[in-house]
Amino acid sequence: MKFLHMLFLIFFMSVSFSVMANDEALSRAQYMIRQMNAELNQLKSTHQNLLAEKTARDKDYDLLKKKYDKLQLKTDKNKKSMKGKVLDIKQKFKLELSAHTETRKLFSAMTEEKNRLFKIATNQMQAIDQCVGNNKKLFNINVDLLSIYEKKGVWDSLTQAEPFSGLSQVEIENLIDDYQYKLEDLRVEANL
Repeated sequence: MKFLHMLFLIFFMSVSFSVMANDEALSRAQYMIRQMNAELNQLKSTHQNLLAEKTARDKDYDLLKKKYDKLQLKTDKNKKSMKGKVLDIKQKFKLELSAHTETRKLFSAMTEEKNRLFKIATNQMQAIDQCVGNNKKLFNINVDLLSIYEKKGVWDSLTQAEPFSGLSQVEIENLIDDYQYKLEDLRVEANL
């Protein structure tokens, strides 16, 4: 704006100088007008260049804004997706933790059951060992009985059957009682 005022001022000055002044003043005014026209053309050119540059920058800005908006949209989608994934992972973790807790409880119960069964098996093995030992002792008692019976002679049979004194019968009954006590001692009770 100032430039235009200045231009009008110069123009009016040149008109007034031309009326009053001589050729030299006219030529100076024309020179100044040419100079100002050149500056005006240069300013117009600079203005057009600046407008072109502004238009290019506006286009670049619009492209960058579109890219930013796309990235923002993508980021928002990724945030939502990640939130969903995080929620899924948390849910899976809770399920796994619950399953792990149940497994630990089951393992503890199984360990207790294993220990209980191991105790029963140990008791049964002890009972079996006792039975095997008692079986050997019973076998030895039977061998003793058979050897006594094999050694029994005619005289022993007659004295056993002799009704008057009955001493042999008492000895046999004592022997039977003695072996019966041994057998009862070796008997294993079922405690399962």
